[in-house]
Amino acid sequence: MFGRKKVNVKKTEDNRLLDDISAVQSRANNMQKLVDNSLEVSDETRIKLKLEMVKYQFLYLEARRRSTKARETTNIIFSDEDTFLNQPSTAEKHW
Repeated sequence: MFGRKKVNVKKTEDNRLLDDISAVQSRANNMQKLVDNSLEVSDETRIKLKLEMVKYQFLYLEARRRSTKARETTNIIFSDEDTFLNQPSTAEKHW
């Protein structure tokens, strides 16, 4: 009204939700790598990892319920370390 721009609460909260999902996902991935690379893992670390995974699952399902659209595309299935879908270089094509 009167030329003022409306504040879109849903959009700002969706962006905050996506930021939270990204932060929890990176923490869970780091903890998972720590657990995978450790010889002896304490029960406390395993509990923290499970808690982070449950937080991520909850936030993900909340985003699905709200029909939130991601601002950017992330490759969740294939990480940067996976070479299955990488194209061979020209030297590798003609070996």
